[in-house]
Amino acid sequence: MGVMKIVVFSDSHGLCDYMLAETARLSEAVTIDYIIHLGDLVRDAQILQEKFVDIPVLCVHGNCDFTSDRSNANKEKELEIGGKKFFVLHGDTRNVKRSLDNLKSIAADKDYDMILYGHTHTPYSAYENGTYIINPGAISFNRDSSGTRSYCVIDITDSGSMQANIVRL
Repeated sequence: MGVMKIVVFSDSHGLCDYMLAETARLSEAVTIDYIIHLGDLVRDAQILQEKFVDIPVLCVHGNCDFTSDRSNANKEKELEIGGKKFFVLHGDTRNVKRSLDNLKSIAADKDYDMILYGHTHTPYSAYENGTYIINPGAISFNRDSSGTRSYCVIDITDSGSMQANIVRL
């Protein structure tokens, strides 16, 4: 297998050009095994899937993804990729703009290797209680002092080690 690569985008808000360009650029150099889109907007994840048909695109709905299903069923998912357990969510269901306490509690209670969330438009990376907690920031615009765009690339090696790098544009 070598190194498994997962690209994580969030909060594209209809600005697909940056996701499409970065996916094309990366895929020229490496094999992208999965793309995860953390919501706002799921339609953008569908556009990615149409353009890169050989790369599975997994997504969750965000607070700006208006559908007839008003439940939280599509807003949080458990995934297993490369032998690792992921909890992926947009973040609005867990009040991540106010505090990360909910995510830290999930990390302490569950056996997740990584929690991926968006919603805040601010990149974040931490390792707590054996779980990585990662926000790739927003591919549309970040609300931190940098004002840049960002996303995340996760590597999983054959030996099971994981590394998450936030890429700023």
